[in-house]
Amino acid sequence: MSVITDFYQFKYSRNDYYIELFINRSAVISIEEALDERLSNMYISKDAQCAYMRLKELFQSSRMKTDSIYVEVRINKCYLKYMKNLYYYFSDRKEYISLKALNDYLQVFLIKDIDDISGFSTLQEDIKVRVLSTV
Repeated sequence: MSVITDFYQFKYSRNDYYIELFINRSAVISIEEALDERLSNMYISKDAQCAYMRLKELFQSSRMKTDSIYVEVRINKCYLKYMKNLYYYFSDRKEYISLKALNDYLQVFLIKDIDDISGFSTLQEDIKVRVLSTV
């Protein structure tokens, strides 16, 4: 008997849905601090909360894997919207300027992959949480 697979988890976990980035270690730490601060806000949706928690884990584990000045981060494109929203939330704060640089870089992927990523944005919140918690 074949195993039943969640279509959305399968679709969004394929290799073409990932971006590999090299980010300065101090920028990664700044992004982690922004994620911590955003998670402390009680008024965010479940999918945003899940995304920010997973992003924090991703940045933190990537940073811990190396002592290099640059950290390699492999990020799923489903998180791009959340990174963009994080940048907009902190756009007026100078200490999170690294979010602007990251957002400017990721903007290319948002434009290029708009069809794939917009499909994710239209999913129900519980499906988004399920996908985000596995990719």
